[in-house]
Amino acid sequence: MICGCQPWAEEGTALLEQAAGQGHAHAMLTMGYIHAARNEHEQAVKWYTRGAEAGLPRAMFLLGYCLDKGKGVAAPECPAAADWYKHAADAGVGDAANNLCIMYTLGRGGAWHIVPAMLVLRFLS
Repeated sequence: MICGCQPWAEEGTALLEQAAGQGHAHAMLTMGYIHAARNEHEQAVKWYTRGAEAGLPRAMFLLGYCLDKGKGVAAPECPAAADWYKHAADAGVGDAANNLCIMYTLGRGGAWHIVPAMLVLRFLS
């Protein structure tokens, strides 16, 4: 049994992995969720990356989060995290805009950044 789930969860995970391997973006995102729940962060990053590259805003946000917090990578990768947060924020993910603002405010998005007021206002309205 995985994740405290029902016995058929292994079969479901195998089917999801097959779909993800065939390019189904939402299956890629779900595989990332599964691996993150299992604390297999390197695998989660792999699947979030594939989902983000396939254009899923939530995968972009979660990849940015992993890179920001150093989960599944050797060390935090702040500039890359900021880039993925920006892509997700541009696609309407409010959590990504929030995290990007925090990174910029703390100077963790690369060089010191001043968040454009329009970016903040866009997600507060």
